Amino acid sequence: MTKKIIPIVLLFLSFTSLASANEEYREKMRDLIREIRANTTNDRIIITQNGSEVYFKNGEPDQNFLPYVNGASQESLFYGKEGKLGKKTSNKERDSLLKNLIQIKSSGKTVLDVNYSKNKNNRKNIEEENKKYGFIGEEIPSFTADVLNVPIKAFNKKDIYSLEDAENFLYLLNPHKFKDVDEYFRILSNTDYDVLIIEPSFNGIFFTKEQIRKLKYKSTGERRLVIAYFSIGEAENYRDYWKPEWNKKLPSWMETENKNWEGNFIIKYWSDEWRNIIKTYQLKLDYIGVDGYYLDTIDSFYYFENKES
Repeated sequence: MTKKIIPIVLLFLSFTSLASANEEYREKMRDLIREIRANTTNDRIIITQNGSEVYFKNGEPDQNFLPYVNGASQESLFYGKEGKLGKKTSNKERDSLLKNLIQIKSSGKTVLDVNYSKNKNNRKNIEEENKKYGFIGEEIPSFTADVLNVPIKAFNKKDIYSLEDAENFLYLLNPHKFKDVDEYFRILSNTDYDVLIIEPSFNGIFFTKEQIRKLKYKSTGERRLVIAYFSIGEAENYRDYWKPEWNKKLPSWMETENKNWEGNFIIKYWSDEWRNIIKTYQLKLDYIGVDGYYLDTIDSFYYFENKES
């Protein structure tokens, strides 16, 4: 009898240990996001991308974390899986993502979804699905997010002061197709999106305070939101914080290059070194006056969870 119980007990202990390790890395990410919130003003908008499990503890929304964020975004909720433009997300994966996102929405947070596709029928389905769940979704025609997307919901002449007011958004994270930062600014200035989710710099040159102030208004004059892309789970080798010696040998708090994104390196996001880099970069974003941050690569905690398993 005892011989049969021991393996069961060991299996339980192993499962408990793994669950504890998973929670450890998620809590470290929550701590980093809390620190980012603490280092800025209360009116700064914080949107997280992917890794929606960070919102939950023991299967329930984490009430101690929810106040620190304003919205959650999910890539490839309906389309764009496996790096294939327009590839439909499997029902199983979609439903798993929706389970979390619906609860996040019910907790009073705005939910956005980014779908990589360029197809009229997919576009119609994205519109119908977002209407059903009360999300704000867009069809993005490039995985590199380097062109202006046509909004699912038409431009409007409403003033947008919060995510709750928004009906559409621009998702432009790679401005390499523009000639320079001034052309980048001019193109954005002549748009009427409710929310600009953008890379706030071009080849290391950031928008000025005055440029950001002007971008906060649609071409038709109404107020809108300017949200800056901000990677917090990976270091990027084109940022000004990147040191030349790291090209030869990565520092101890940097793990490995993301095999899917050249020049992006998974880091120990709880390290003091990274937190100092994050704080300095955040000060730069606050200085130019963006309305908020679009926190990407928060799902780096999966890497460490898988490493432990």
